[in-house]
Amino acid sequence: MIVQKMKLLVLIVLFSLKINAQENQFTRSSIKTGIGIGVNEGIEESGLGFVYSIGYQKSFGKKEKFRINPNLLYGGFNSNGITDTRQQYFRITSLGMNVNYDLIKYKSVSLLITTGGFLNYSRGLFGTGGENNIRNSRYFNQLYFGGTAGIGIRINSPGSRFSYEIKPLNLQIGNKGFVLGYLMFGLDIKIKK
Repeated sequence: MIVQKMKLLVLIVLFSLKINAQENQFTRSSIKTGIGIGVNEGIEESGLGFVYSIGYQKSFGKKEKFRINPNLLYGGFNSNGITDTRQQYFRITSLGMNVNYDLIKYKSVSLLITTGGFLNYSRGLFGTGGENNIRNSRYFNQLYFGGTAGIGIRINSPGSRFSYEIKPLNLQIGNKGFVLGYLMFGLDIKIKK
C-alpha cells in the first residue's frame, strides 16, 4: 500500500511537470500535501514509520516569501529495526500551525525555513518482547504539545499550478520527551482565481 502511494505521488509530480499554465491566474492560497519517513519517540513509545500531511497555505507580501500553513500531520509507526524494546504499533495525529519563509530566493528556487507549534495525539499497542521478556500486550495513548522547525528547498514557478518542496530536516519537539524527526516531499496545489 505504501509503494502504491509513492507511485501515485511520483505520477502526480511527473504529470504536473507537463502541465502548461500560461493563461492561468492563481490566488495566494494553496492546498499543501506531503509524504515522508520519520522517527518518533515519546514518553513510552518509539518507532520508525511513514508520515503524511495535508493543509491549507496562504502567502503574504509582494514576493509571497511569507506563508501561513495550518495543517494535519498523521503517521503510522512500529518498532521494526529498533532493538531491545517491546513490539510497538502506534499512530500519531498532529494538528499544527506553521509559518514558512523563503530565506534565500533565486528565480523559482528558494531556501525555505519553517517554524510553528503543534498538538499531537499518539495511540497504539505495546506488544511482547524486550529486555524483560514481557508477555502481555497493552494499549496506550498520550497527548503532546510543542514546537516545530524545518528547513528545505522550494521550487515555485509562477505560471505553474504546482510548487514542490524537499525538506530533509523537520522536527517536532514537545513535552514528556516527545521528538518526531522526518524527511518530507511536498506538493502544493495552487487555487485558481
